[in-house]
Amino acid sequence: MRIEINPNFPVNNCKICGTRPVVEQTKDRWTILCPRPTCKNAVSDRLLNVAEWNKQNP
Repeated sequence: MRIEINPNFPVNNCKICGTRPVVEQTKDRWTILCPRPTCKNAVSDRLLNVAEWNKQNP
C-alpha cells in the first residue's frame, strides 16, 4: 500500500521526473519511491530514511 507524504513535510521531489515521492511499507522495510511506474528512483531502509532520499534528490 502506498501512502502520500504530507505536503507540509519537507521532502525533495524526484530528480528524474519531478514528482513528489510516496511511502510504501512492506513487512520489515519502509521505502520512499517515485509513484510513476517508469521511474525506478527509490530509497529503502528499516526506518523511513528521508535524509537519504533528500541527499539523492537535491
